[in-house]
Amino acid sequence: MIQLSLKRSGSPVIVHLNLPASSSAIAEASSQLDQASGAGKTEIVEIKSVIANLPSYLSGLDPDSRTQLAQLNRLSSIIAQMDSREQNIYAGALDGSSINNLNDVIRVAEQVSDYILIPNVNSDVTLGRYVAVAGQMNGDPRFPEAAWPYLDFAKIGAEYYAEHGGAYTHAGYVLRRQDMEHVREKEAQIQLELTSSQAQASAYLPATKEELEQVKRILRIECFAEAAITKVSFAVPYMDEYVPTAGACVEDANELAWAIEGIRFEDGELMKYLSVLSVEQPETMQDALHYAMNLDNYERITEDTYEYGQTVLRRIGADDELIDTIDGYMDFEKLGEDAMTEDGVRRTEFGLIRRCSSPFSEETRALEMGGLS
Repeated sequence: MIQLSLKRSGSPVIVHLNLPASSSAIAEASSQLDQASGAGKTEIVEIKSVIANLPSYLSGLDPDSRTQLAQLNRLSSIIAQMDSREQNIYAGALDGSSINNLNDVIRVAEQVSDYILIPNVNSDVTLGRYVAVAGQMNGDPRFPEAAWPYLDFAKIGAEYYAEHGGAYTHAGYVLRRQDMEHVREKEAQIQLELTSSQAQASAYLPATKEELEQVKRILRIECFAEAAITKVSFAVPYMDEYVPTAGACVEDANELAWAIEGIRFEDGELMKYLSVLSVEQPETMQDALHYAMNLDNYERITEDTYEYGQTVLRRIGADDELIDTIDGYMDFEKLGEDAMTEDGVRRTEFGLIRRCSSPFSEETRALEMGGLS
């Protein structure tokens, strides 16, 4: 997480120490320096870290100080526990905080959860647009959509930045949670890790056209075909088990993320979608998107076999009075079980599901988790 390149004054030998390190590894590095030059002060030639801007906050360290070396080792241990998103937040939190010494650097690392990252917001213009969108969603009368062609987004962003601080990073805008106003953290449904021949970047989807263009600028490419997707992460649990990612492209992933964004706000639709995926078993991400766009072709069954039997009777015209009359004289449960089989209802770990246009094929029976009853 942190690499120190060390040497002793008067000696050309450079020893690398990778932190976090055990006490024995630190002692071995010191021994190598002693062998190269027994006397002299230890100097830091270079500092490298997965947090790109961290070395600039570590100037003036004394590697001969056991206290500072222990602090640095602790800092590296904290960073090692961060995922890539937290590392991006930490980089921005450093730039947006008052850093006077190593204690401040460690304090900010320990408080990463106090900060948020607004993905792909890297300038006053993109921040202003994001503030306007969030304001509109929160009913702020200053940002009616009809006025958008006339809004000065750069000015809106600059004023927000001046009032709330924070920092722009390659991944987005980082600020303290307590400083949020009209801005809410965008929840990424899909996160892509992208690599081009010149740079690396994360894409948090769904994203607007402007946000995707910003990712391209970070990667220094003209189109996403020039970059490779090295990792795909889903916010919804189990989604990674059913959505194929091999051969996926950014555009398809973004469309799917927008679809999931809409699905998750509809009661029961997300569980329905997971049920559909588990039975249909899409072969490509485009197939998964197709099923998301055609969820109306599926019905999520929340009834047991007894209630389903009554539903079958209602389909053919029976009213509640008739059903109440024959209750006790008819095996609704058996009718429901037989009807589920005829309708092609399938049991998944997310509930019962049937396809309305045509029953699921017999091949899908192998996917059922036990009987229907």
